[in-house]
Amino acid sequence: MYLLAILLPSLIAHPFLTSCKAIPPSLKECALQALRGPDAAQRIVTPQDETYTDARLGEKIHFSSYSALNNTLVIDLGHINYVQVSPDHKIARVGAGIRLGALYLALDQYNTSFAGGICPTVGLTGLVGAGGFNMQMRALGVSSDHVLSAKVVTADGKTLLASATSNPDLFWAIRGGGGGTYGVIVELTLQLTPLPRSAMVDISWNKTENRFPVAKRFLEWAPRQPEEFTSQINIHKSTVQILGWYLGRSKQELQALINDSGLLEIGEPHYQIGGNCSTDNSRIFGVITSECLPDEKVDASILNVIPDPFTKYEDSAQFTYAETPITTSLATAEPWSRFRRLSKSFFVQKDNLVGDDTLREVVDRVAQLDDAAEIWAEWHAWNISAKGNSAFAWSDQAYAHLEFQAHGSEDSATQAVYEKWFADLESYLRPAVGCVE
Repeated sequence: MYLLAILLPSLIAHPFLTSCKAIPPSLKECALQALRGPDAAQRIVTPQDETYTDARLGEKIHFSSYSALNNTLVIDLGHINYVQVSPDHKIARVGAGIRLGALYLALDQYNTSFAGGICPTVGLTGLVGAGGFNMQMRALGVSSDHVLSAKVVTADGKTLLASATSNPDLFWAIRGGGGGTYGVIVELTLQLTPLPRSAMVDISWNKTENRFPVAKRFLEWAPRQPEEFTSQINIHKSTVQILGWYLGRSKQELQALINDSGLLEIGEPHYQIGGNCSTDNSRIFGVITSECLPDEKVDASILNVIPDPFTKYEDSAQFTYAETPITTSLATAEPWSRFRRLSKSFFVQKDNLVGDDTLREVVDRVAQLDDAAEIWAEWHAWNISAKGNSAFAWSDQAYAHLEFQAHGSEDSATQAVYEKWFADLESYLRPAVGCVE
């Protein structure tokens, strides 16, 4: 049996597992004991409910629910999304289910922010559990470096404080050691960081032959730039794009950096460099705009996501519950599409860079799948200056991160072709990049 429970901040008080030890009831009965309020039953979804498929799935799917085992409970924390900022605006206690877009808008009210990623629908706890890639990380470190403490419900039903001085091993593990592994995180205490106005760049090439030379130059150049410059390259079947955030620097300084890169000498690039970008403008740069706009013209509504901010999944009925955005002063963000997703990630290490032949082969492989796969390679420059002390294994050694993503298919034969492509990529590229020991 699979169950999904939606919890609210006021409903996480007592260790319900303790009350379920004596005479094991059904999971549904156990969950009902844990949830409080007259609508408790509405927040539990079982396989018999028409919303079951939608409720148990996340944003993008490429799996067969490997984490949903018999007689287990899946807990959706999306509605634990409060933000409580300290009087000096340096620290925030945050409900662990909050989405990044909602977090950023809440922190805007205090003229501060958090070193987090760009995608507004990503959940905060998943971000820090995986380390926390962000577009400020080469100077400020990954997101998990900015977590001061956490409240964690462990398997025995206890709520523990995890910090540098309380349960330090657990604190180390939940920051970058993998999400959903060591306990259910219900609250995070974050170190806040006001981000300065910055310069942004968006460069694109529309010819297939430009993809390899641009990728080669990007990997040679981007990770070696000043720590304030974090960037990524998006390689598609016939086009390539580079996005960059120059934290706290001017348009003129970024223009000089790009002029010296050699990138503008490859093919016929189209590029936009903006300066004096506000933090919200920087987070939507390259997503819905390629300009640094006056503050009053920045449309940050894409950040104003609801707790479950996705479209329905295929023909499944959609589960909804109290889908309220963080602010009513902006339009609510349009729901993000869910799709069958395949992906692979690889880290290039500082002492084992990718050779030209390997790079050319990998870039060429991106063009092998059909258009329906919408395959793209999203690679990020790392070489992080800020050093953390979390379980995230790649802070010291990572030179670049290579991610490959594609849309899956409902057609089994087509899906098999896609899965073989990713399996072949794994067999080819993993031995070349190696692993951290």
